Amino acid sequence: MSKKLNAKDFILIGVLTALMWILCMIISTIMSVAGPVTNVFYPSVTAIPNGVVMMLLLAKVPKKGVFTISGTIQGILFLLVGGFWLIPVALIIGGVICDFLIMARSKITMKSMILAYTIFSGIFAFGAIVGPMRFFQNAFVAAMEKNNIAQEYIDGMVRMTSGFMPVLILLGGLLGGLLGGYIGQKALKKHFVKAGLVSVK
Repeated sequence: MSKKLNAKDFILIGVLTALMWILCMIISTIMSVAGPVTNVFYPSVTAIPNGVVMMLLLAKVPKKGVFTISGTIQGILFLLVGGFWLIPVALIIGGVICDFLIMARSKITMKSMILAYTIFSGIFAFGAIVGPMRFFQNAFVAAMEKNNIAQEYIDGMVRMTSGFMPVLILLGGLLGGLLGGYIGQKALKKHFVKAGLVSVK
């Protein structure tokens, strides 16, 4: 298999990345409506179903560049819907890290795919929740106020990201990525590989 991305690869990356972003939007919307307590953990929950999609994508296109392209596409989509600027920055940086530190190996395995996705999910949790609330809180709060978010809700977000909570949120992102990658791996072995849709050693 060629290690260079081709037109078919780009199309598949685009389609499955769009699916992951849609799933993220659905889950984040539901969890944000439920309240600040659940909202801060939406990256962790999102990472689980998206892990199945990402494992399929990496199995179909096991090449360097997939994470960077996927992260960039998702970042652009987040910006288009008014997402905080740190989200796309984290997604792109996370993609580059995963591609060049893990996916650049001469032999890509299912374990390396899971490891890369786990790190990617942890970085997303940082960019979506921890970074904005701990390091750019004033700007993030101003953005929420601009979007007419109730002050009570904003105060709840501040409380939920104080103290040791950022550590739990980051660990949750990593755990969600690990679990999502593991479930995705099992799904690949049990369903996709047997069906002849993908071939993963």
